[in-house]
Formats: sequence, structure tokens, C-alpha cells
Amino acid sequence: MVTNEESEHFNQLYPIKTVEEFKSDLDFLLKHFKPISLDELIELNKSGKRPKKNCFHLTFDDGLKELYTIVAPILKEKKIPATFFINTDFIDNQQLFYRFKANLLAEKYAATGMLDLPYGEEKTMDMLAETLDFSFNDYLANEQPYLTTSQINELVNDGFTIGGHSINHPLYKDITEEEQIRQTLESVNILVDKFKLNYKVFSFPFTDDGIKKDFYMNVNPLLDLTFGTAGLKTDLTPKNLQRIPMEENRKGIEIIKSQYLYYVLKKLIGKNTIKR
Repeated sequence: MVTNEESEHFNQLYPIKTVEEFKSDLDFLLKHFKPISLDELIELNKSGKRPKKNCFHLTFDDGLKELYTIVAPILKEKKIPATFFINTDFIDNQQLFYRFKANLLAEKYAATGMLDLPYGEEKTMDMLAETLDFSFNDYLANEQPYLTTSQINELVNDGFTIGGHSINHPLYKDITEEEQIRQTLESVNILVDKFKLNYKVFSFPFTDDGIKKDFYMNVNPLLDLTFGTAGLKTDLTPKNLQRIPMEENRKGIEIIKSQYLYYVLKKLIGKNTIKR
């Protein structure tokens, strides 16, 4: 999330970057790394070669409207490509992420216990909201927190790339491997068909921690790349790239430096590679 405004569905979940903080982080990245497109990243991965220059590819999860209203204009101005990963059930504000439901109840009614409920307990949140006469559907209609089809089309036409982020954002460790595969491939294929994409990429909702080798054996032949969030680490699954999470209450320069230091220390004891 990049915004200068308060967000009732987001405030207690993750740190929020202000516009100036975001721009500062981008300036740091541009000073030390070359921005590359998703196509370039896919080709680099296929070749197995190291890039000639230090480079980065920027990604954003969850398909929030701020990608269109705030993030994309800044990236276009600075000529930085990026990939936006989208939950297909949330396009056009048809449904609301269960963690956002929990955050709304925590914000409005001090129901902080909702934040501890897992994916399978979404009906509990719906029942509480009904008891409190609070409508998630009204919130979706009035606030429209997610990207619309027309906005996504415009982003794609502007040269940005998109990928699947599951259908409705479960924690993959909480669902069966069969459901993991369905959520992954269905979300990607919906986007490919809907927006006429010639590539297939996916980022894991929350984390890829605990995902078994069999999962990758099923999806790897059908996708160009998948993305985790374990930071600066090597993954024994060659098509699965780990990303550095930037949504922290620290400057980008501090996050990147600490990731490099952590990687070097882990490498010394053989813990810098994710094994399946």
C-alpha cells in the first residue's frame, strides 16, 4: 500500500508507505540498480545467466486501486516497469479479502480478535458484521478498494504486466495441495484469457513457506515464473524467485542493506538456499 491517507481496511495489517517514502525508495533503487521488465526477467531465468548489471524488477500484490491512482503514475514518470499480482475474485470489487474484513471490524468495533481468525473462519466475520449491521458489500461499493477491469486494461496498455495472486488469497499452508494448484492455475488463466496475456506468472499470497516439491512439479510446466517473499535467498526450484518485502517501517536503503548482510551471514552456514 502506497498512500498518504488512512485506510480502514488496511491500517492494522501492514505498514503503509507514504508517497514521499515510496519515491525515496525508488530513487535509491534507480541509483544502484537497473530496472528490468518482466519479459527480461523471464528471459534471464530461462538462460540461467547472471545479468551484466545489478538489476531489479518491482512487484506489487493484492491488486489495490492505489496501484492505478498513485503507484503507476509515479512509475511511468520514473520509467520503471512493474508487475501487479491480482486476486481474481476481487476484480471490480466483487468480494473482499478476509483479512480486510477482519481489519474493518477491528477498526470500527475494536474487535481485534478478528485479526487472529484464519482463512476458514471468514463466515464468523460475516456473521459478526451482520449482527453489528455492518455491510461489507456497501463498503466495497462505496470505497472500491480494488482495481476494476477497465483500470487493469489501462495498466496493461501502459506497459505494466500482471499475474495471478490466487483466487481469494488463502494462506497456502491452510489449504490442500489440490486447492493450492487450483487457486494458482485458475487465477493465472482467468487473467490470461481476460486480458489477452502472452505470459503466465504467479505470486504466492502471504508466503510460499511450506510449499511442497510436488506442487511445483505440477505448476512449473504451465507457468513462466512464480514468486515468494522469503527475501534475498536462492530457491532450489529454479522458476520460483524470492522477493524482498519492502512494506516495513524502514527506508528502502536500510531494508536492502540488511537483506544483503543477512544473505552473506546465512551463506557462511549454508542456510541461504530454500530446499523443498
